[in-house]
Amino acid sequence: MLRYPTRLFTTARALNAIPKKNKLPPRPKWLIKEEEIEESFIKGGRGPGGQKINKTNSKVQLTHKPTGIVVTCQATRSQEQNRKKAREILALKLDDLYNPKTSRNAVLTERAQKVKQSKTKKSNRKYRTLDEAKEDEKAMRLQQEQTLIEELSIIDEDEEFDQFVKTAKVDLNGLKE
Repeated sequence: MLRYPTRLFTTARALNAIPKKNKLPPRPKWLIKEEEIEESFIKGGRGPGGQKINKTNSKVQLTHKPTGIVVTCQATRSQEQNRKKAREILALKLDDLYNPKTSRNAVLTERAQKVKQSKTKKSNRKYRTLDEAKEDEKAMRLQQEQTLIEELSIIDEDEEFDQFVKTAKVDLNGLKE
């Protein structure tokens, strides 16, 4: 049985690759322990829902006791949906606190920066090639103008000579000896 040595090939392209959206780290819901959370419901003051929002306790406020992080959520009029969303936000904040380099938010911001850099690089490349094409076209036009000017100057010299011959008065009889 043949065994090939296992090698890790890395290139600059692989190191700077943009992570795919489906390859992102999962949402860190396991960081939340229900006994460490204090949950309260507040009447919402702003956001979607109109007047009903001011009458119901649909806004959720979570306090993480060990760290003191407070998260409020009033994304919808539904209390259950807001509870779920508030827990997701709290989990992301805890992930940022415990794993600042490898957290989901860090990976997402890094991905966004790489996408932006890639778009900028592509745009710069596009405009650089357009500018080079314009410069080439300008140089070609300048060269054509130069050749045209040279051709016109040759024609002008020939016309001047012809004009001189026509207007010159030379006594050819006096040349006989």
